[in-house]
Amino acid sequence: MASKNQKTTAAQLEKKVRLAADELEKEGQRITNPAVREKLGGGSFRDITPIVKAINAEKEARTKAESQVPDMPEDVAELSTAIWEAAYRAADEVAAADRRTHAEEIKGLRAEVSECKKDTATVEEELDDALARAEGAEAANAELEARLIELRLAVAGLEGQLLGRREATPKEGKEPNTAASGHDDPQQTSLFDYPAGDGAGMDLGNNADHDGRDHAAA
Repeated sequence: MASKNQKTTAAQLEKKVRLAADELEKEGQRITNPAVREKLGGGSFRDITPIVKAINAEKEARTKAESQVPDMPEDVAELSTAIWEAAYRAADEVAAADRRTHAEEIKGLRAEVSECKKDTATVEEELDDALARAEGAEAANAELEARLIELRLAVAGLEGQLLGRREATPKEGKEPNTAASGHDDPQQTSLFDYPAGDGAGMDLGNNADHDGRDHAAA
């Protein structure tokens, strides 16, 4: 049986250990045997360990009790349920209005997207037609340019021919060389033209007249 002095010593040691544990907890340190022994400045682990173990057990039980929530009273539960239902209905009405608004917005956006797709298809068709017309116009332009080149070459040939004819034709106001020299071309002289003073022609005529008259008198 332990003596009174031993009990007093054990009680004093427990008190000192608990004070050391409180200090360690305030400092944010774990309550361990070495930490408590260091706070005490010495002591036997055999005497300190049971006290430290009991302190940690009490601390764990206290923490567990503080973290546990007791069951809600029935009247409080009914009131909470009613509050929750009212809050949910109010929130659901707001959410339903928002859902309807969003549904209308989505419907409108889809309609706009559909219209944009139609417009895009129309623009693409018009673009294809414009490109086809542009290609046709380019081909026609190329053909016209080729035809224009042919016509220019033809006109150039005609101009060359006309220029050659102009160079071959005498210019106005100028006479041939024979007329300009005052001598007639022997090939162009009439067979009935005789030189002046030459009576050969006249004698030939007179002889013919006399012969006629002589034949008539006979």
